[in-house]
Amino acid sequence: MSNFDTLLTNINRNNIHPPPEIDEILNFFNSKNLMRDHKRCHAYMILRYSVAKECKRIGEFNSILIRKVADHLWKTSTTQEKAEYVNLAQRVKNYQITQAYYLNM
Repeated sequence: MSNFDTLLTNINRNNIHPPPEIDEILNFFNSKNLMRDHKRCHAYMILRYSVAKECKRIGEFNSILIRKVADHLWKTSTTQEKAEYVNLAQRVKNYQITQAYYLNM
């Protein structure tokens, strides 16, 4: 059994679906890491964040392996599960637009 298969077996999908609360995602995007482009928030990015968080919980820190697991989980997620992430991404974008508007007033 490969590391990928082992990791996929050990991941608790209940920690992936449903997606995290909007506050947690906003904190993630508002962190000081310059690599996070606020304008590029999309559903897969949020799923990947959830997968990375779950992988770290079980002790896996290999970013390539985490990406592969996230890819697999995205491809095998139901339409409803993906829609929850799409809706969350849209809510984050709307919140960021609203905040930018009020900051520029």
